[in-house]
Amino acid sequence: MVELFTFGINNCYVLSGEKYAILIDTCPARYANTLFEIIKHKNITLLLITHGHTDHIACAKYISKKLHIPIAMHQKDQILIQQPSAQKMSALTPLGIVMCQNVKHQKPVAFFEPDILLTHGQRLEEYGVKGRVFSLPGHTEGSIGVWTPNKEFFVGDAMMHISPILKPRIYHNKLDMERSFYNICQSDATAIYMGHGKPIFRQNTLIKNLKLQYKMYTNCISMGCRQHIEMQKKKK
Repeated sequence: MVELFTFGINNCYVLSGEKYAILIDTCPARYANTLFEIIKHKNITLLLITHGHTDHIACAKYISKKLHIPIAMHQKDQILIQQPSAQKMSALTPLGIVMCQNVKHQKPVAFFEPDILLTHGQRLEEYGVKGRVFSLPGHTEGSIGVWTPNKEFFVGDAMMHISPILKPRIYHNKLDMERSFYNICQSDATAIYMGHGKPIFRQNTLIKNLKLQYKMYTNCISMGCRQHIEMQKKKK
C-alpha cells in the first residue's frame, strides 16, 4: 500500500508491507511535527532518502529519533547534509534557474550520519516491504528510487510533475539525468511517484507524453554517447 503526504510542494510516501512500512523522504523542517503525528502509528522501520537536497532531508534527524529508525541514502549524496551546494546544479528554464539559486543558498539541516548506505539493486525485505533500490543519478550524484513488485516506481526528483514536461528542472549532471529519465520512461511502471507533483498512472494521458519524451531522450542519449566516444578518441 502506498500513502502520499504533501507538505508545501514536497511529497513523502509511506510504503507498507503486511506488517511494517518504510518512509520515503521527509519535508521542510517546519512540517516536522506534523509529519511525525501522521506517521507515528504506521510501524515504520526505515527512513529512505531519495537524494540529499534540503527539502527532502530536513526532518530526517527528527523523524529518525522520534521513531527510533535508521536513515538510509546513497553515499554520494552524504556530503549534501553539511554542504547543500556541494554539487553544482544547472538548469535550462527560468524556473530551473530560480530553483538552482534556492539550492545554492540552502542552509545545512540538523546534522545526521546515515545508518545505511544504499546501492543499486539492494533489497528492502528486511525492513518489511518488498522492493529494491534503483540508481537514478543526474539530479544529484546519489539520486535513487524504489521499485516494487507491483511496478510502483518512487523516483524522487529524477522526474518532476510540475507541468506536462516531466523532466527535472535542475540537475547536477545532464547526461546522467537524461539516462535516468530514459530508464524511468522505458520502464513498465504502473504508477510513478515523484518528489514534486501528483503521481502518474498507467491509464493517465500523461503516460503518452512520457513515451514521447522517452523517444526524445533516446535520441539525446545516443547523441551524447557518440560525442563522448569521439572525445575519447581524440584524447587517444
